[in-house]
Amino acid sequence: MLALQNRRDLLLRSLGAAAGFALPALPSFAAAPLVVNTYGGRWEKFWRSDLLPMLDKTSGVQPTLDVGLGKNFIANLRAAGIEKPPYSVLMVNENIASVVRGEGYFEPIPAAKVPNLANVYPNLRNPGDNGVRGIVSTIGIGYRKDLVKTPPKSWTDLWSNPEFKGKIGLYQIGNTAAMLFLLMTAKIYGGSQDAIDRAFVEIKKLLPFTQADWSGTLSTMLTRGDVTVAVIDFPEIVALKKKGVPVEMVVPSEGVVAFEQSFNILKNAPNKEDAYKYLNFILQPEVQEMMAKEFFTSPTNTKVQLASAMAADVPVSGQAMASIVGFDWSKVNPQLPAITDRWNREIK
Repeated sequence: MLALQNRRDLLLRSLGAAAGFALPALPSFAAAPLVVNTYGGRWEKFWRSDLLPMLDKTSGVQPTLDVGLGKNFIANLRAAGIEKPPYSVLMVNENIASVVRGEGYFEPIPAAKVPNLANVYPNLRNPGDNGVRGIVSTIGIGYRKDLVKTPPKSWTDLWSNPEFKGKIGLYQIGNTAAMLFLLMTAKIYGGSQDAIDRAFVEIKKLLPFTQADWSGTLSTMLTRGDVTVAVIDFPEIVALKKKGVPVEMVVPSEGVVAFEQSFNILKNAPNKEDAYKYLNFILQPEVQEMMAKEFFTSPTNTKVQLASAMAADVPVSGQAMASIVGFDWSKVNPQLPAITDRWNREIK
């Protein structure tokens, strides 16, 4: 999952484009009826071998695939401008989508054109349906079963269980998951995602702990026993379990956070009708189940009922989807530079 994790680590860096960094030249997609984007590695392979052939067979839509990172997609948008976007539908992490949504690139998704939207869990639909989370990878607590006497049940156990002192693994602030953990801490201890000062106070109480750049590094640390408990995305724990590492994952009692892929319709899309068909396809139960099998992501369509074997690898599904805690990124994003600087100065 290297490409997947590298993409996650670079998502927040892509926000730097808002500060006026130089943008790469925009590729030409003039001949393509519809351009859809995805990431490299397993993502690209899955789109080419499974999703796009199925899309063609069921709807006749044959899109051009644009492979890259979040920063590339946003750079392409800004280079083209709001009036002539290179995409009709865009998939990108919700924290990044929030930035360009605020710049006026997207518009509400019409429910009549995307029938499967009605079956998406309410907490994964943006206000006014201006964007929808189509792919969700949940983040909770992973731990070594053989090295932990009292398994964690809640986020607060990271603070209250003395056997975790010095053995906790967290993400570096450059990874979206670190920001999610900070916001969750603010919510738990300060009552709101806005309680950033309280979150810093509490997180410093966890020191010393190990910080990792991406989930693969945390996985290695858990495997070696360098850390015995970690804030980590569940697909990484599933991968370790399948390799025989004695680890387990916990859905904390306060809820989970998540890497969320947001799908958005461009206001001036060159091909809206096919974009609607593509988005409806992504949200349909069969495709959501396919992605759960491939990436261990949590299906966002309420009609999906995972078989027991698959449900064991996807601990957040069905009614448990209500446990996903969301945040208002439009409030968070303006604070990112200051939060990042403070984290790097104080969390050592």
